[in-house]
Parts: sequence; C-alpha cells; structure tokens
Amino acid sequence: MIGTRTTSAPRFRGRLARFATAAVVAALSLVAIPGTASAAGSVAPIVDCYRDNGDGSYWVVVGYNNTTGSQKTYPYGTANQVYPTRLQGQQPTTFAKGTVHGAWQVKLTFSEIFYQNARWTLNGTTIQYSQYVQYATVCPPSTVLPADGNGLGTTMALGGAGVVGAFMLYRSRRRLANLPDPAGTTTAV
Repeated sequence: MIGTRTTSAPRFRGRLARFATAAVVAALSLVAIPGTASAAGSVAPIVDCYRDNGDGSYWVVVGYNNTTGSQKTYPYGTANQVYPTRLQGQQPTTFAKGTVHGAWQVKLTFSEIFYQNARWTLNGTTIQYSQYVQYATVCPPSTVLPADGNGLGTTMALGGAGVVGAFMLYRSRRRLANLPDPAGTTTAV
C-alpha cells in the first residue's frame, strides 16, 4: 500500500502540472489572440433618430450599445473619433454598460452629412449619418434632445454661474468697504 501511494502521487502531480499549463496557455491565448475581445462584448454607436430643422441642418440623436458588461472608457482619438473634425471632442468618452439612448446629439448641415461623409467611429464600429438621415426614424416632435447637447451646455452654464458668482462677490466686498466702522462710533451712556 505504501508503494501505491508513492507512485500515484507523482502521477497526480504530473497531471496537475499539465492541467495548470493548459489553463495558463488557454488564458494567454484569450488575451493575446485578436478577435477574442468580441466574444467578451463590444461598444458600438447607434443612431436613435434625427430631426430636420428645415434650414438645411439636422439634429442627429446618438447613443451606444455596450455589451461588455462593464463601464468602458475610450478617450478621443482613433478608437473614438468623429467627422467632420469640428465636432471632435463633443462625443462621450465614458460608456456605461447596456444600451444608452440619447447620449449626445450632433448638429450637421446637409453638406456635411451627404458630401463630407459625417460619421462616428467608436471602438472599430463606424456609423455614417447619411444612412440614418435617409432611412432612420425621424424624432417625434415630443422627443427631448439630450440636455447637454454636444457637451457645451453644461460648460456654458458653469461659466455663466462663475461670472455671476464673481460679480456678486465683488459687489458685496464693495458694499462692505463703504459701511461705517462700528468701532469708531460712540453711544451715549
């Protein structure tokens, strides 16, 4: 019996070592082989709807679908790029998991859409706005466009609040400077 245990222990250790090696190789191949990332999900842009402004411009309401199961970040650059370049920097860079409608909106001219190939490339997927303005859903009149628009609304509101705050601070300091000094006044006893 003692001999049986000693011969099965090295066999068990050998099998365990082979299994561990196979597990490491499998894990490395999932990380190293391109294309396996798609099995883990992706982040892709979607067009929710568009609105014809009647003046040769369109609002396109854009969202995304994140099937990775976790929040992802794609900074501005090759993995998160918009055209025409005047719009670069207005698209989101952080993408919550799941489908998010109305993440941002983009205002484009007819020329930008149909002649300048306006588009958004996100994580290897590109949407061309011309396809959506021709064939996609028109935003119903009741559609509320994203509050932050192209990201400038919040910035403008914060800037305006800062200017108003600075003015109010300046005004209150001037009023305090013009008040009589209470220490210099005397009262009758």
